[in-house]
Amino acid sequence: QWYQRRVTGVVAESHKSSYDPEKGWCVFVFNLPPTATNETLYQLFSKFGAINSVKPVVDKNEKCKGYGFVHMVNYEDACRSIQSLEGTPMHGKALQVRFKNAKK
Repeated sequence: QWYQRRVTGVVAESHKSSYDPEKGWCVFVFNLPPTATNETLYQLFSKFGAINSVKPVVDKNEKCKGYGFVHMVNYEDACRSIQSLEGTPMHGKALQVRFKNAKK
């Protein structure tokens, strides 16, 4: 299987649960401003590589709740985006960027 071959010895064990064969590598972003949109996430992450989807989590008034998800196509691009964007100031807060953890 492609996925099994791809991650063996290359992907950290703790990151494997962030992979979805249909969507790619899920990156969690916290401390987004209430004004964050799909475009905000796309602009932040697109310089690091191919994106499959972006999703800021919004309330009933369409305001961002402060976090969102980005599905990157390639593991290396996801790693680079996390390393580069972690701690980046945005509207007075430092972004927290990491691989999404598995639900417990």
